[in-house]
This record gives sequence, C-alpha cells and structure tokens, in this order.
Amino acid sequence: MLEVQNLSIEYTTEDGVLKAVDDVSFNLQRGESLGIVGESGCGKTTVAKALLRLLPENGAISGGRVLFHGENLVGKSPDHMRRIRHSKIALVSQSAMNSLNPVYTVGHQIREGILAHSNIGRHAAHARCVEVFGMVGLEEKRLSSYPHQLSGGMKQRAIIAMALSLEPDIIVADEPTTALDVVVQGRILQRIRAIQRQISTSMIFITHDISVVSEICERIIVMYGGKIMEQADSASFFRAPYHPYSLGLQNAFPSITDITGEELVSIPGTPPNLMQEQPGCRFQERCPFATSQCRSRTPPLVKVKSNHHAACWYTDQVNDFRTRARNRDTWEAVRTRIEQQETPQQ
Repeated sequence: MLEVQNLSIEYTTEDGVLKAVDDVSFNLQRGESLGIVGESGCGKTTVAKALLRLLPENGAISGGRVLFHGENLVGKSPDHMRRIRHSKIALVSQSAMNSLNPVYTVGHQIREGILAHSNIGRHAAHARCVEVFGMVGLEEKRLSSYPHQLSGGMKQRAIIAMALSLEPDIIVADEPTTALDVVVQGRILQRIRAIQRQISTSMIFITHDISVVSEICERIIVMYGGKIMEQADSASFFRAPYHPYSLGLQNAFPSITDITGEELVSIPGTPPNLMQEQPGCRFQERCPFATSQCRSRTPPLVKVKSNHHAACWYTDQVNDFRTRARNRDTWEAVRTRIEQQETPQQ
C-alpha cells in the first residue's frame, strides 16, 4: 500500500542546512501497524509530515520517493494532495487536543471534513459522525459539545474519530496520547488498535515510548539521527534486538517482572548535530562498542535474519554486545569518555 524509497529531508535555517532525514526506506501493507520509535529530534515526525506533504516552508524532500498504491506523492500538486489527505491518508498529530476550532461544535467539525471529501448529504454525514463517535467510545450527545466542554481524553478521541470518519487507507498517528495520563492513554491505545483491526486500515504509529510500540504495533522501526538503525517485526525486536542503540533503549524499558528495584540504565550523551556532516555511524559517539570503522564508515542496513535488519558493522558479535549492554559499567564508561572529551584541557 505504501512504499517509502530512500527518503531524505532537509530544513533550511539561518545557520545552514539541517539534514533531518537521511535515506529512509520502508513499506506498509494493508491492515498492518508499523511503529516508528526514537528520541526527540531523530526525524520520526518529519517522516510523518513528508508522507502527507505537510512540511513547513523551510522543509523540503531532497531525495527519494513516497509511493502510495504505486503513485509517487512527492511530485503531486497541492490540490492533488488535499484530495488524498484525510480521505486516503489521515493524520492524528502531536497537538491533536489543540487542533479543534473552539467556536464550532465537535460534530460540526467532523461533519465538515466528511462533506468536503465525499458526495454524501448532511443527514448521512451526521449518521457517520454518530458511528465513528461510537467507535471511539463517545456518546452521540457529545457531537453538540464545544471543545472546551470536553476533557483531554474526550478531545483526543474526537480527533481520532475525525481521522476515522472517511475510513482512510492509512492513519498516521504522531504521538497521539503524549499529553494524557497513563490510564486514559492505555484505553485510547486499545481503542485505536481495535478500530484499526475492525476497519482493516493501516497505521503508522510514531512515538518516543517503546512500550507503546510493543503493545499495538506488528513491526517496528528504530530511528536515530535521521537514519534507520533497526527494522524488524515487533516480536523479534523485543526478544532479541541487534543494534547497540536498541540494546540501550531496552535497558531503559521498565519491566513489571523485574523486582530488583534497580535504577534503569540510560544512554549517556546527546544526539548528533545534524547541521554538520556525519561521517560513520550516527550512534558511534554514544556507543560502547564503537571502533575506528564505526567512526569513518556508515554501516548499511543489512538483513540479520528473516524480517529483521540492522545498521551495524558488528551484528555477528551481537550475543557479546547483549551481555555487555546489560552491565551498567558498560554505559558508565561511555559517560566517562564523553565527559573527558567535553572537559577543556588545562
């Protein structure tokens, strides 16, 4: 249904060109849920906006293709993209709770989107609003409410209902539950997954929370510094990740079966400056296993087993890396090295 080929995206700033996404490729099948995970600034939201051609004025796709049912969206006109957005590819953005117009009822706003992208009448559009509100667990009477009359969780559900209203082929959900408490977040995630299965739509779920991906996504992409570090089916990834960055993320992933009470191990350092050229692996400054090869040559994304790819020169040593990565001292050595590099010479 969707095939992203060698996608690269740049932002032009006063300080120069920022290469936000570099040579990213993936595909999405009908009915599939794909999670894109990574820390802030890794390029995951930029990828989402590029799919719908919603990049800001200083952003541009500098290379690659986005094939939707075989049609390259990169070269399409703004009018063509307006017809695809919402009806074929719908977005639930990070600031979803603030994207409702405060002077119109929620029902009016959802109905307006349905009428703009279909040929049905107002009565049928209202019936569709009632239907999608039921899907997300909202009462019909809430259609006549204004946004300020709804709780945060209700507004989030209303935005999801709006995205579902035309049964799009793909839903792009960009951290749709970040601002909600854990209980409400869990309920909405379960609702999203159930609806996705019910109407057989595909979903790209973008988040910094790896635990969310484990719960609702069948496949996972791990991004770092604008590049894909690892790509796999979720079961394979959480059972046995291959990339050192993924091993570091796994250490920071709390487990309800861990009763030791030990503090989680964080990854020392900060992401790379994408305003500068990045020779070698993007993660090499923070990697406890990096060598001179990692610092000079960029590793390709290679197949490590069926439906599992990783961008590391040393995937053949992963068993040793997994053992060492569980040791806090392994990462503390990286912290010490970074601090020494940052300390000015006397």
